[in-house]
Amino acid sequence: MQLRQLEYFLAVWEAGSFSGAAARLYVTQPSLSQQIAALEKELGAVLLERGRQGVTLTPAGRVFLPRAQDALRAVQDAQDSVREVVEGRKGDVHVLTVRSVASGILPPSAARWHSTYPETVLRLHDYSHRRDLEEAMRGGQGDIAVGPRPDTWEGPVCSLGYEEMVVTGSAEYPSDTSADPAELAAADWVLYEPEQGMSEVVNRLADHFGFTPRTVARTGQVSAALLFAVEGIGVTVTPENALPLRWSRHARRIGSGCFRELVVFSRKLPSQLAERYRDMLTALELPLTAERDLPEEALRL
Repeated sequence: MQLRQLEYFLAVWEAGSFSGAAARLYVTQPSLSQQIAALEKELGAVLLERGRQGVTLTPAGRVFLPRAQDALRAVQDAQDSVREVVEGRKGDVHVLTVRSVASGILPPSAARWHSTYPETVLRLHDYSHRRDLEEAMRGGQGDIAVGPRPDTWEGPVCSLGYEEMVVTGSAEYPSDTSADPAELAAADWVLYEPEQGMSEVVNRLADHFGFTPRTVARTGQVSAALLFAVEGIGVTVTPENALPLRWSRHARRIGSGCFRELVVFSRKLPSQLAERYRDMLTALELPLTAERDLPEEALRL
């Protein structure tokens, strides 16, 4: 059974004649008749009867009519739904990211997105480590990803800026205070479990300054590491944008500054909706530092 046959059947019923339906559909009457005959043969029943008053439905035709209408309506609805997605009026955008970015960077964009595209759904999937994020993106689990710049990536990559890493402890300090490498080397540390992406940040930081952190606690959560640090167990490193305002005086810059670039990336050219979300991110004023504003001696992770 073909959709064209259903369309022809409905057209004959609505027009009241084969000739009228053929004229409406811009097909020849013999071609129309052949398609109706093929449909009736497949169903094993006559659907339409010709008479002096035009075409009428047989009992089988009366049963078949609403089913044919439903089928064509469902096809039209499916076409309309796809068109709405293609045109960016409806649909889901699956955004993959890492946890610190999900809480510290993306909330303003989610609010803006909802107000601009209320008929769409922004689906956020967060990962503990950037390697898991990249693996999920390569596996096609997301439309677009936001996170640290991949070491190697085949596909579009757009920089958003740099997030600063700060060291946090129990003491309070004046603003614009820095922690020097010697102090970090002598401190007790609240570190992260290997599956947490911040463990990679701390390892790179320690390697750069040439010390091995003295571990007193480990956790898989940035929020838990901050709580431990503020309570005096040891110091920890977190993105500045993940630091609650009430603890801002407990945080200090690391040396001349320690920064990690964040980017938007995808496997191929993103869908129209995903592209709009990417453009929105690049247009928003995010809590990130532009490359031109990085301190000269800043460490880039």
